[in-house]
Amino acid sequence: MEAARSKAKVVVVGAQAVGKRSLVRRSAFDPFDGRYVSTFGANVSKKEIVLPVRLRDGTFIDLILWTVDSLDLIRRRTSFVRGAAGIFAVCDATRKTSLDELRGWTETVYGESGDVPIVLAVNKWDLADYRQVDASDAIEFVRGYDAEHFLTSAHTGENVEAAFQALGERIVMHRRIQLERGAPQGPP
Repeated sequence: MEAARSKAKVVVVGAQAVGKRSLVRRSAFDPFDGRYVSTFGANVSKKEIVLPVRLRDGTFIDLILWTVDSLDLIRRRTSFVRGAAGIFAVCDATRKTSLDELRGWTETVYGESGDVPIVLAVNKWDLADYRQVDASDAIEFVRGYDAEHFLTSAHTGENVEAAFQALGERIVMHRRIQLERGAPQGPP
């Protein structure tokens, strides 16, 4: 018997130059590609995840990752975030303002897609000498959203897979809870 397979639209949000595309690329294409190409609008990628860890049933989920340019999110938010099943929120550990700005991006997604699961990636954690965000800041942010945080580095790969795995698990668990409650579901 084959395990269940589903798809989930995930919006990857954060300020400019926090490493959104680098984290997605690191997860989909290893090793890390140091060349940065600026995006216009949204870049769509696919990430397959098998969920044996907490769910213990071998569920498959394809995360359809919409990496959204922060300026375009402001201008055309509904077309980019409508129907999102989760948020991969990214801040730059070397820029405290990038964490502060995430509340606005998160509320934008919530306004269009409801209270969907969130995972916070505090990226560039490997740049210890330049950190302006510490673990307690990340804990404070996720507390307000019942979310998880990961101290990541697109450069070294630290915690990148774990962050995507956690978001996939949270999305599946959220959908199961919604189904039990009889709430309307998005696409499988």
